[in-house]
Amino acid sequence: MDPMIEEADPNRRRLTRDEAVELLSRPLVGVFSSLSEGGWIHSVPVHFLYAEGQVRFLAGGQDVKTRNVERTGQGTLCVEVTEGNTRSYVSISGPVTVHRPPDVADLRALDKNYFRDDFAECLDDESFASAVMIVVSADRWIAWADWD
Repeated sequence: MDPMIEEADPNRRRLTRDEAVELLSRPLVGVFSSLSEGGWIHSVPVHFLYAEGQVRFLAGGQDVKTRNVERTGQGTLCVEVTEGNTRSYVSISGPVTVHRPPDVADLRALDKNYFRDDFAECLDDESFASAVMIVVSADRWIAWADWD
């Protein structure tokens, strides 16, 4: 057998796009990663919304992640869930835009998705003015499930 050809792992499979979208639609905490000016990866947990090939999450206008994506225009979000003996994950990467100020409809959708009431209702005028919505367009998908 050619050593350059990997054998298929019987305990691993790619998720379908529908399965990946379903995972991104759950009220999970994702990890958002961006590239710092110094070249290191900056990764932080975020509550996010997925819709129509985009992930949206709230951030501060001066946050490191905001400054990183304004400079590079790129970002990655990853979610993982383990159910029984199956671990599934989705990672999306792509171009990022920063919306100032965040759309109130997005804030209300975050509240609804995470069974909260503080994204839309607890931002005072000063907090709202300094907040942004980071939007990642999913150009690249990595989605797998594996099990014991």
